[in-house]
Amino acid sequence: MTDAKILVVGDAPLVMGFHLAGLEHAVQVDEAEFQKEFEAALGKPEYGIIITNERFLKNIDWRLRKKLDSIAYPVIIPMPDYSGTSTEGDEIRSLIKRALGFDLGSKK
Repeated sequence: MTDAKILVVGDAPLVMGFHLAGLEHAVQVDEAEFQKEFEAALGKPEYGIIITNERFLKNIDWRLRKKLDSIAYPVIIPMPDYSGTSTEGDEIRSLIKRALGFDLGSKK
């Protein structure tokens, strides 16, 4: 898993922002095609982190949401839209805890 890549699946502003930051792997989608592309990305083991639009993610089918709740890899990072307001995304610390099985920030 040391060669895991980061993938962005999202709308134009999200994809463009990460391209400008130097990220190579990105799929630009609209809300109608998001779930299909997102599920395809989940099936590719080379991606260890998938960054996506929080508002797209909150509208996925309940079966896919249940699957996401039960997997630890890849780590899914929902990003708020350009307004900067987050509605339901997990904090990165809790995502890492779920992926690793323990809390890196714990003082125990």
